Amino acid sequence: MPATPEERRAKRRDYYARNRERVAAYRRKNKERISASWKRYYQRKKRELYDKKRAYIAANPEKVRRWKRADYERHREAYIRRAASNGRSERAKLQRAIYYRTNKERIATRHREYAQRNQKKIAEYLRLYRLSTEGRASKKASDRRCAARVAAYKAEWARRNRERLSQYLCVYLRERSRSDPAFAMRLRLRSRLVRIIHRHMTGRGATAVIQELLGCSLSELVRHLESKFLPGMSWDNRNQWHVDHIKPLCAFDLTDPEQQAAAFHYSNLQPLWALDNMRKGGRWQPHR
Repeated sequence: MPATPEERRAKRRDYYARNRERVAAYRRKNKERISASWKRYYQRKKRELYDKKRAYIAANPEKVRRWKRADYERHREAYIRRAASNGRSERAKLQRAIYYRTNKERIATRHREYAQRNQKKIAEYLRLYRLSTEGRASKKASDRRCAARVAAYKAEWARRNRERLSQYLCVYLRERSRSDPAFAMRLRLRSRLVRIIHRHMTGRGATAVIQELLGCSLSELVRHLESKFLPGMSWDNRNQWHVDHIKPLCAFDLTDPEQQAAAFHYSNLQPLWALDNMRKGGRWQPHR
């Protein structure tokens, strides 16, 4: 009675186990011949092998998952190198796009199932990533991109609705100034500060006004601001940065002359990029 396929496989495994070195030497010597033989066999049995593989994976999902994880750990560096080299090619990108379109629902289902099975693991990974240097840098870059998009949208909206916005601001500032004396004072003092900066840039003087409002001369104010310039700042790109009050004006009682002097004193001023200044708003963290 001829042996069954299972018996032949068992006999072959037993022979390989008893003659490891001999089998390894034979495989090294006949590498190309064995490879060609496997290719011919695969071409003949492609559909059958594929069906058997799918059936085995469906019947043994946990076993296959454990094997894949163990294989990845054994050959981690090789996997990373191969993924890096293959993933950058245009052909690989096209193949991924085609595969995703063909298997979109199956991929989404697999991701949902993985997320449900590993909720704690994913939450811990995200927590550690947010605390890492890379995570903090990514969050900061995302915030900057978001702020830039918002600023660009607002600028475009203001450009399209300039007349409407101008009318609204006139009414709003007039009504707010009538009902809020501190706001009116802030508005007047801010306007004076803007005029001072403008006079410096146009070469006109305002010595008495500067001395009274800021407690320094124009040249001292210029030196003070230049000493605090961030990389990339200059008077040529003045429209890209603001003169910021380190301690915001809303933290002072501007109806009090002493607090007014402290609020606009040159030591409370710093240059700040426009987007950063808009993000800062009225927030201020006093030194302790």
